[in-house]
Amino acid sequence: MTEIAIDQALSFLFKGRRISASYANNISPETASLALESEVFRTWRDRCEKSYGDKELDLHSVEIQSVDLFGPRVGFVKIKAESSLVQKGVHSEKRIPGICFLRGGAVTILVALICEQGGSKQVYTVLVDQPRVPIGAASCLELPAGMIDDINDGVGGTAARELEEECGIKLRPSDMVDLTELAFQDAMNDGLLPCSGVAPSPGGCDEYLNYMYVEQKITNEELEKMKGRMAGLRDDGEYITLRIVPMKDVWKISGDNKAMWYANVNPNQFDTC
Repeated sequence: MTEIAIDQALSFLFKGRRISASYANNISPETASLALESEVFRTWRDRCEKSYGDKELDLHSVEIQSVDLFGPRVGFVKIKAESSLVQKGVHSEKRIPGICFLRGGAVTILVALICEQGGSKQVYTVLVDQPRVPIGAASCLELPAGMIDDINDGVGGTAARELEEECGIKLRPSDMVDLTELAFQDAMNDGLLPCSGVAPSPGGCDEYLNYMYVEQKITNEELEKMKGRMAGLRDDGEYITLRIVPMKDVWKISGDNKAMWYANVNPNQFDTC
């Protein structure tokens, strides 16, 4: 049995039955089908099928409102899902609001730059300064981050690529520690979480973030050369300037929620070194 059916409307399989999927007039049937077959949609659907104790979701219908293509590949999908909560086999009387921006998982990296000079040790980290149109800011200070996609070697490969593209720092995936996996693996195995990641905006977006940590020794001369370096992929519209800041001041300098999470997690409490 195929997962996607195309008649007057589309449908997809959910818990062994077909769920109707409509789409906006400006979306072609072919693009709507690609959206339903995409990794971001299938991952979201699979999560919806999971039970959490005596609670589960039941999907009734999905409306595809927009699809953003990255070349031939589906990047983002915005849907409106009709669903209800099922608890101990009883459906809720009211439907659950379900406007969802599906963009998939992402990874962020905290780099500890350890600089020893004159018998003292200072620890710095890298922030990227770049425009962020969604928040209306020409300058936004945040930790290096990037979307996880199928061309990379998982979370570690994505983290290594983003560090090189955004910061010019070359590291191997094996150099980094996935703090979210260490923190949440037990909860995920116990069925309390859908994956070992942090959901920054679960009220409207499917994104889960993996938080990576890496330490690198660096000289004072190397540190000075990194300050203000221009980085990013200009062909992709990335205009990035590096900011090197003391590790202890990250939470005061950046309003990035990723930095806030790191500020409350001591990487050394996980046996990383």
